[in-house]
Amino acid sequence: MFTFQNIYKAYLACRRNKRNTINALKFEQNLIENLWKIHDELNSKRYNIGKSLCFLTTSPKLREVFASDFKDRVVHHILVGQLEPLFERKFIHDVYNNRKAKGTHQAVSQAQRYMRQTADGYYLQLDIKGFFYNLEKMILLDKIKQEVIGSNLDVSSVLYLSNKIIFHDPTKSYYFKGDKSKLALLPPHKTLFKIPKNRGLPIGNLTSQFFANVYMNDFDNFVKRTLKVKRYIRYVDDFVLFDESKERLTYLKSEIEEYLQKELKLTLREDTKLKKHSEGLDFLGYIIRPTYTLVRQRVVNNFKKKKAKYLNAYENQKGNMRLLEIKQFLSVKASFVGHCKHANSYNLNQKVGVLNETNPFDYARA
Repeated sequence: MFTFQNIYKAYLACRRNKRNTINALKFEQNLIENLWKIHDELNSKRYNIGKSLCFLTTSPKLREVFASDFKDRVVHHILVGQLEPLFERKFIHDVYNNRKAKGTHQAVSQAQRYMRQTADGYYLQLDIKGFFYNLEKMILLDKIKQEVIGSNLDVSSVLYLSNKIIFHDPTKSYYFKGDKSKLALLPPHKTLFKIPKNRGLPIGNLTSQFFANVYMNDFDNFVKRTLKVKRYIRYVDDFVLFDESKERLTYLKSEIEEYLQKELKLTLREDTKLKKHSEGLDFLGYIIRPTYTLVRQRVVNNFKKKKAKYLNAYENQKGNMRLLEIKQFLSVKASFVGHCKHANSYNLNQKVGVLNETNPFDYARA
């Protein structure tokens, strides 16, 4: 498992999205030496997780993120690379987060398809309260053990690394970026600094995203196999059921609530939505109806604010905006346009000015 070839393969996967970050560049300055260091530490079981970068995001809401060092991200790819093929065979089709050939757009398309199949029916939308902060570490490790033991994987190495990552407490060793006083604004159940140490995974790591699907897999199969729900979609902790009968969805909610509390020690948020399809489903940044899809207004407003911010900066700097800032804006714009492409949004694009506009940044100097 911990061969140099596997470690190098994990490094290549890790750098795809992190190639130009400071940590990635530092790691690559002594690439071969750093890869061999990972190799030696893992094989001798002397691997220690480094400091994380802790920061707060404000969009769409205040949230705590722990970002691992690049070296540790490589190790995350090693573990997920081993576990993913084993668990992928166990996952149901309609789980869309952190999986190959799936994602938000595929989930939205499937949601609309299920709406059409249930005609004038209803949807039940449920969300788990403080999901990542309430995952019980021992339950997660047990679920990994159940699948790994008896498999053709290197059981000892997989369980060693799984245990190391799952039970690591990033609050014991971290750097903080930003205004640390804002940590006090987080509810106690939404920060790793205050929850019990037997619970919680850091938001921001590949392993946490993958482990979320491992943790929820038995639940997904309970919904599909035991409750016989034909039309069910999950994206992390946000899931939707579709049916012609409002009464059946009400019954399913009670069964789901009981299972989550009993088996996974999780609770549903109170803002459950049981509505007709015609009212629209607010899901993954879109408002979905059987015959058309719109971009959620909050997504539009966020783009408008970001666009205004960059335009003001451009004007204040009289065209002398740095190349990095120009690239940042173009990335924001491309992301918004990409989001809009999966909705009925031509008029929206015209209104907010992302089609056929003369971009002032095209003429800005580096």
